[in-house]
Amino acid sequence: MFTFKFPDIGEGIHEGTILKWHVKVGDKVAEGDLLVVVETDKVNAELTSPEAGTIKELGPKEGGIIHVGDTVALIDNASGGNEAPEKTESIKETKEEKPKESGAGVVGEIVVSDEIIGSYQAEVKSTSTRVLASPVARKIASDRSIDLSQVSGTGEQGRILKSDLENLTRKPVAQASSFIAPEVKKPNGEFEVIKISRLRKAISNAMTTSKTLVPHTVLMDEIIVDDLVDFRTKAKTYAADRGVKLTYLTFISKAVIIALKEFPIFNASFNHDTDEVYIKKFINLGIAVDTKDGLIVPNVKNADQLTMLDLARTIDDLATRTNARKITLEEQQNGTFTITNFGSVGISHGTPVIYYPELAILGIGKISLKPVVKNGKIEIASVLPLSLAVDHRIIDGAEGGRFLLRIKQLLENPTTLMLE
Repeated sequence: MFTFKFPDIGEGIHEGTILKWHVKVGDKVAEGDLLVVVETDKVNAELTSPEAGTIKELGPKEGGIIHVGDTVALIDNASGGNEAPEKTESIKETKEEKPKESGAGVVGEIVVSDEIIGSYQAEVKSTSTRVLASPVARKIASDRSIDLSQVSGTGEQGRILKSDLENLTRKPVAQASSFIAPEVKKPNGEFEVIKISRLRKAISNAMTTSKTLVPHTVLMDEIIVDDLVDFRTKAKTYAADRGVKLTYLTFISKAVIIALKEFPIFNASFNHDTDEVYIKKFINLGIAVDTKDGLIVPNVKNADQLTMLDLARTIDDLATRTNARKITLEEQQNGTFTITNFGSVGISHGTPVIYYPELAILGIGKISLKPVVKNGKIEIASVLPLSLAVDHRIIDGAEGGRFLLRIKQLLENPTTLMLE
């Protein structure tokens, strides 16, 4: 009899929700057959059978919660071997039908990816007493020579998280650690209760962390982009002939990439425990995508190495797969700077929240026709609002202003984007 358990796949994922069972008790399965689809904070994942045999027992019902280490299925394996809880289980992304229409993200149409997330194996202590811990927590423990068996975890089933280890030596943040949110009671009268989704909970935690730790300051400016509008109009046909959707986001992304090379402090993160700034030698440009389930931020790996058309193609692909919840964990990790486009829903100005632990984020408003003064005369021009939020612990307002000014110069003269 083989016991298939929900594996530790890392990135703080310690539980999931059963979306759909593809087998029932009594079914015969081959190795690699799809058993169940599980929703996690980051991705929807398929769990496939690690053994051939007959299903004797299944885990939680659809809609139920399954934790790392819980039994997914009990399989009467064909070999008749004993239970093998240490066998590696593989997890793949959920496959769905390709939608015919474009999603609600910033750009693009939805395509399907069958990329494997990876295989994972549970770690077991020599004493056979398993310590549940995320891979990040294990790395920190190894670096700091911390015995995980002596640490109390705050995650589900006592799972040790990165925050548990950081709290051992963390310097207190003023006011943050002592703040206790007041209790919110159910209102009197008629009301509806809506349980937030797993993704929305993850967003809530990320926003709370960012606003608690990072003192934001926001700089705003408006850019006259008549030349950019004309340039894009002429280039759209050329790009379309090559199967590329050329959006304003592509040009803005290119301008940001150039500015990040000239102002590397914006392509960094800050460790407030060690007072160290990590300036990245690579640019993984995050693109916030508005999905029906909530905001997800994949990133364009090594964006500075891409041509304009390759950049446009990659952004479109990332956004559409994110809308289809086909994005991988790796594509959401290790970002260095983020762009969020609230102009896509018709908003001109906003104050974006930094995607922690990055140091800055650029918000894009909608392009509008406005009266402006040119050469002493009032004219109608296309105007693009930009909002730059920076971590004021590391980046001062003046430096933020210079960074935003450089982006402005590049977008006002779009042909320079081709020369950099």
